[in-house]
Amino acid sequence: MNNHPECIPCCLRRLLHMADRKTTDDWLHRKILSDVMQDLSRVDEVATPAELMHAVARKAAKALGVADPFAEEKKNWVAETIANAEWIRSVVEQKSDPFLAALHLSIAANILDCELRHDFAPSFSLKSLVRDFEGVHFGAEHAEDFRLAVQSASKILFVHDTAAELFFDRLLIEKIDRPAATIFSAVRETPILGDATADDALAVGLNEVGQIIDVGIDCLGLPLNACSQAFREHYAAADLVIAKGQATFESLEGDNLRNEGVEKEIFFLMRVKCPVMARQLAATVGDAVLEVG
Repeated sequence: MNNHPECIPCCLRRLLHMADRKTTDDWLHRKILSDVMQDLSRVDEVATPAELMHAVARKAAKALGVADPFAEEKKNWVAETIANAEWIRSVVEQKSDPFLAALHLSIAANILDCELRHDFAPSFSLKSLVRDFEGVHFGAEHAEDFRLAVQSASKILFVHDTAAELFFDRLLIEKIDRPAATIFSAVRETPILGDATADDALAVGLNEVGQIIDVGIDCLGLPLNACSQAFREHYAAADLVIAKGQATFESLEGDNLRNEGVEKEIFFLMRVKCPVMARQLAATVGDAVLEVG
């Protein structure tokens, strides 16, 4: 998926949000925006929105003097989900179809990406997410296809997104109910926007329901041609890929995947976070989407 003109002001807004979390220094805010605007003025129109944001976020983080601007918030979200694990699990178990509930909740939790979620959920909290997830519009027309795909897959690659939603991904993996040896949970080597890492995956016990691997590069999304050889081998061996998050969709959908010469059954799980993606998916900002690749 190529970037659109709207992606440029979106990047700037996200960077200002990032900078504002670390400092109130207006001079530094302006410097960061000025520096990245020069980069954005020369952007390659075929770059994905994820690649665009990753490049400028890394530059802004360096100017702020932090490797992971969302480290503290990420840690807090993980701790809160673990503290409420039994309650969250009980909410799913009480539904008439716990598998479908776990799928819906995992996608609804994709809002937990540490950025701008209050734009479309002003009173957001962990408890409101779990209590009200069924109120998030969910296009579930592919849900039964997903259920059948996970039942028949011999090796599943689950590409995770942010640390805060990992526990909800774990609940979905539990409902997939396959041997841990057949599930591979892929996380990022280095965090930048609340991204899940191996340490975060261990904290929520993903190693108990699958095997933890990383993509082998510093990235947003999943630029397959740049991932490590080890990860590419895992990708090639999987007969089903579950890809979480908008940035992963941007990296893998359509021509970006076909250009790699890869044929793979992929289900994309994400919340729609911007008008560009809403148009792409014929959805509404805030929707929970299960898309087949």
